[in-house]
Order: sequence, then structure tokens, then C-alpha cells
Amino acid sequence: MATKSRTVAIIGLGLFGTVLARELTRMGDRVVGLDSDASRVSSLAGEIDSAMQVDASDLKALKQCGLEACDSVVVSIGENMQANILASMNVQEIGCKQIWVKAQSEAHLKILTAIGIRDIVRPEQDFGLRIAQVIHNPRVTDYLALGGGQYVAEIKVPEQLIGLCVGKLKLMHFDLRCLGVFRSGGLLDAQLDTITLAANDRLLIYGKRPDLRRFADGF
Repeated sequence: MATKSRTVAIIGLGLFGTVLARELTRMGDRVVGLDSDASRVSSLAGEIDSAMQVDASDLKALKQCGLEACDSVVVSIGENMQANILASMNVQEIGCKQIWVKAQSEAHLKILTAIGIRDIVRPEQDFGLRIAQVIHNPRVTDYLALGGGQYVAEIKVPEQLIGLCVGKLKLMHFDLRCLGVFRSGGLLDAQLDTITLAANDRLLIYGKRPDLRRFADGF
């Protein structure tokens, strides 16, 4: 069944916002891009559904953009923390369903948390953590922070585990849980505990970072 298309507004069309807008468009979502810089707006005008020059720190102007009808709004203003915070507060006042905000620093993160923003991203920090894990252990092919100290790691099955069933990996000894097994580009549709691991399989494992590292470093 096809995934339902969503409408996403992106406020701030710098590098992060532009990449996000193009990727969401590629995946079939309707994207509305907003920025106070006319050149940024014009550069994306032909690639996304709608691009508007708007000062998002101006509540009256922002209310004219129909953001309340969007499934998600992303505030990705990166070069001006004050503008980012004002835009975030305005989006909250408009009553948008889901709000994601890009934070620039720890102080910025604390302010966003204090005003009630729940979904906060720090691309540079998150990407740095992800790359560090992959460099530290080449078996870790991907890494995602979920918040609350919990992570999901995609780990290439070590030779020592080939031929074993997932149920015999004793992941509970590491306080970890297997969420799935990827094989030949797809997630296997079978009872997890009964899957026999093969070469080039990848395990999707959930848990805390020290426990994930302890498991991955053991091979």
C-alpha cells in the first residue's frame, strides 16, 4: 500500500532546509518553502509545490501562509537564533499539528525546550555521533538517536553469528532488542527468533549506546 502524501512547510531555506525540501518532494510529499531571502525562494520555486518570501518572525505575515493545514512544520532557520525562536513561537501560536525545530547550540536547545518545543534536531551533532559510531566499528552501517538515551543501530552480521538463529544471540544479556533483519535490501517478514542469519545480513538493534557498543565490539 502506498504511503499517504503529507504536506510539510519548511521555514528557512538554507542548506539544511533546501536538502530537506528536495528530499521530501522526491518522496512524494507536498512541500511549502518559506524564507525571508528572495534569492533562496526563487532558487527552489520550480522544484517544490510552493515557495514564498515571508519573514517568519512576523506573526501576522505567517498567518497568511496556511500553515495550520500542514501535517508538519519544520523551522530550519540556522543563522539567526532570535529569528528561529520567534518563528517557532509563531508556529506554536498558529496551532500547527507537528513542529520540528533545528537548534544551533546547547543554549538554543534549552530555550526551545523551555517554550514547549518537543521535536528538536541538531544536525551537526547528530551527524557527528552517527559518523563516529560507523568509524569506531565498521560493522555499524547506520546509527539513529531516538532520544532518552535510546538508539537504533544497523549492524552487519559478524562471521561468528552466521548460521545462528536470532533467538540464540542472547541480546537480553546486553539489554538489547532486535527489531528486524535486513537481507538483500529488504526487511525479512518472519518470526524474528526463527530467522537464521546469513552472510551480508544486517541486524537492526535497539538499546542504549554503551550496550550497543559492547555488543558490536565483541566480534
